[in-house]
Amino acid sequence: MEGLTMADDLRFSLLGPMRAWCGAGELELGSPQQRLVLAVLLLADGRTVGNEQLMDAVWGEEQPRTALSTLRTYISRLRGVLGSGVVFSIGDGYALRGGERDLDELERLYGERRYAEALALWQGEPLSGLDGLYAEAQRARLAERRLTALEHRLDADLDEGRHAEVVSELNALCADHPTRERLRALLMLALYRAGRQAEAIGVYTDTRELLADELGVDPSPELAELYQRIISADPALGHAPSRPVPAPAAAGHAPRQLPADTADFTGREREVEDMLAALRSGETAALVISAVAGAGGVGKTTLAVHVAHRLAGDYPDGQLFVDLRGSGAHPMEPEAALGSFLRALGMEEPPDELAERAALYRSVLADRRVLVVLDNAEGTGQVRPLLPGSAACGVLVTSRARLVGLSGARQVDLEVMGPGVALQLLARIAGEERVSAERGAAMDLVAACGFLPLAIRIAASRLAARPNWSVATLRDRLSDERRRLTELRAGDLAIEATFALGYEQLSAEHARAFRLLAVPDAADLSLDVAAALLDLPQPDAEAICEALVDVSMLESPSPGRYRFHDLLKIYARSRCDDHGARQAALDRLLDFYLASMDRATELVFPGDRRPGLVPTRSAGLPFADMAAAVEWADQEEPGVLSCIEQAAGCPDSDLPQLVALLDLGSEVLGYESDPARYEQLGDLLLAVTEQRGEKVLEARARYLRGITRVSRSALDGGHADAVAARDLSLEHGDLNTYADALNMLALVAMSRRELTEAADWYLQSVEVWRSLGSASDLASGLGNMARALSGLGRTGEALDAAREAERIMLELGDGRDDPSAAYQLGIVLRQAGQHSESLVKLDAALAQYRRLRLRAWEGATLFRTAETYLAAGIPDRALDHAEDALAVLVESGDEWGQGMALTALGRSLGELGQPGRSQACLREALDIFTRLGVPEEEDVRALLAAVTA
Repeated sequence: MEGLTMADDLRFSLLGPMRAWCGAGELELGSPQQRLVLAVLLLADGRTVGNEQLMDAVWGEEQPRTALSTLRTYISRLRGVLGSGVVFSIGDGYALRGGERDLDELERLYGERRYAEALALWQGEPLSGLDGLYAEAQRARLAERRLTALEHRLDADLDEGRHAEVVSELNALCADHPTRERLRALLMLALYRAGRQAEAIGVYTDTRELLADELGVDPSPELAELYQRIISADPALGHAPSRPVPAPAAAGHAPRQLPADTADFTGREREVEDMLAALRSGETAALVISAVAGAGGVGKTTLAVHVAHRLAGDYPDGQLFVDLRGSGAHPMEPEAALGSFLRALGMEEPPDELAERAALYRSVLADRRVLVVLDNAEGTGQVRPLLPGSAACGVLVTSRARLVGLSGARQVDLEVMGPGVALQLLARIAGEERVSAERGAAMDLVAACGFLPLAIRIAASRLAARPNWSVATLRDRLSDERRRLTELRAGDLAIEATFALGYEQLSAEHARAFRLLAVPDAADLSLDVAAALLDLPQPDAEAICEALVDVSMLESPSPGRYRFHDLLKIYARSRCDDHGARQAALDRLLDFYLASMDRATELVFPGDRRPGLVPTRSAGLPFADMAAAVEWADQEEPGVLSCIEQAAGCPDSDLPQLVALLDLGSEVLGYESDPARYEQLGDLLLAVTEQRGEKVLEARARYLRGITRVSRSALDGGHADAVAARDLSLEHGDLNTYADALNMLALVAMSRRELTEAADWYLQSVEVWRSLGSASDLASGLGNMARALSGLGRTGEALDAAREAERIMLELGDGRDDPSAAYQLGIVLRQAGQHSESLVKLDAALAQYRRLRLRAWEGATLFRTAETYLAAGIPDRALDHAEDALAVLVESGDEWGQGMALTALGRSLGELGQPGRSQACLREALDIFTRLGVPEEEDVRALLAAVTA
């Protein structure tokens, strides 16, 4: 590098190992003492450093006699490395000038408050590898700068609502810096905003005791004040302080959910101006709500979306939109709408309860200016939880009925169009020249449509699609009283007349599709489902569906998915009076679902026995891989469950098909989305099997209902179903269900800590499965039995059983880890004291459960991992996994799992010297286990007693 003169090409790093570069090449800086000299000069930031100061930094009080000459040697060597014009001799010392330091970039980012980017500059411990008091002092100074930046970044994370995500990070930081009160305050605030008030209080208690023991002082007034605000649940702690003029949200969290505006929007000038004036008003201190009411088909949604687009610039933080399905049989629950909104606003894991979601939603919107459009509302009870609490937001609601109970709402009653405006709409769609040329016929046409916008739009679309028709041609078709006289009346009947207008103009093929697509009780349909209903190849089905979309008889909310307007669906069903055709379409759909679910099961759980599976005519969907199968099952679950319920009420339904479909669905999806829904369907199928005297199917239905009950810790009901399923299946020779029922009896006994009985039931089920050659069931039973044997202290037998289960599943899965087998083996290994191998198995199970989207099992694996770390004496890693487990299990709604995660969390905190938080977690776990009536209650009581003592 001799001869270098370009100081500006030099770059120096002190926020990690002492390093330097010239251009792209890294420089060799020599011995640690020589690098320390360079560090002293760099930290002086261009100022002169005297020889004595340099020697003191390098050698301290034990300077050798040759210190000055050695220092000069170091300077000479540095000049050789760095080039001329960098290190200058000034008086009795030296100065370094030129080059770029990472410290300069750090200070710039600090000044701009870009703390996350500033933190990314750190490459490890500052000045690592350099010794001495000077290096230590500078390291401490730089570490303090980093910690301060970290506190600022965490503060910003809390302001942006990421309280749940930062708890684990703050736990670790508080452990590393136990007396740093600012970190403790941030942890208390994060816990409080995450709904964990008791733990937040526990942090303060632990801090007070720690400061008294270590330093003999009390917490700072700021920390004490925060504690008082937390115990009094100060509402101001729920969100960041509001600003007079809300800043726009980050791009990723500023939703733009409005459907496209209607290009040919016509009329409604008075309504539009009134709504714009109301929602642009900045003088009111209350939330502005504009509620549009009117008959179906009168244009409520069209008006609301048009006005919302006009207002978009006034609401820079985003626009939210949801169809509440209020005019259908199954209106959307407010919880679901809030979940969708919160995810759109950047909250990845919203809470489960309605009240918590509503409160969090109001907090997120408290300092934002967002327009909320609530379309097709059922009533005020559905709307109230969806209202922001901030006057800076605006709300547009549409409903068939006037929402008179909505306090402060500005009501807009939408009527049919006037004749002139109706003609304008017709002309804009069908063509100005055509309508002008046949004005009389056009007026007759819009009158026959009852001046309803939807009816006019359908008629005009027909004209636009048929350029060879005259307006009079369509008018004459509508003049036939058989088609419209009885329908064209006020109220809902006017809507039905409009639908009839579109339906009668469909070709026979399209009309058949219109009727059959309305058969299933599903919110929407995939293209594959449509093809099954229509008994057509997918391309043909797609062409028909798209043709129906073109004439507004069907909607396409996203590519490849279709749905009816609620009233159009009712109308379509009224036109399908052929019971045989309806039943055949539903049978085809169920057959398709069953075949596809079978193929999904084979990919997700290779080698699984599919009990009672009836032959299918459909080949089912050819999934590319396990991920595609899981994605499909997750998306189609609501439709599958709705169709099972629908078909169970039909006297001609194929009952074995329905039982098998629920069986496979619960296997792939694991009950997690809605356990109560699965239990309800189990009730329904059980009633139908009893009514029809189908004893074998009754046994299976009892098993399906019972296993759902056991998954929810409803042990008494699960035990009763298991006994009934066992006796019925044995009596009628169904050994598959008999073995399943024995396994369920074992699960109940295991949950009750009746380990000897559980091991006996498991052994019986394993023997039956072994005799049947049901490899996957055998593996599952062996894994379950291993845990019971381990609990009885029969460690060798337990490990043998668990390893045999793993071997079987590896063979069935062509070497792929099976999550259940790995999970069970991981627990048994932990109980056997083999902690490292246990963690390997639990990690493998966790990866698979995440791929399968089985959140409850993911959470269970996380708290089992935490238990293993506790057994291995690593409480800080246990704390991280317990925190993660709790977050997942709260989302999945698994109460027992939440109790287990809280128990692991409490134990971890206790071992880390935080008794206050530990007790808070254990008390919460105790409440859960007491409510469920499970044996874990006594375990937690004992832990609480130990922590308290």
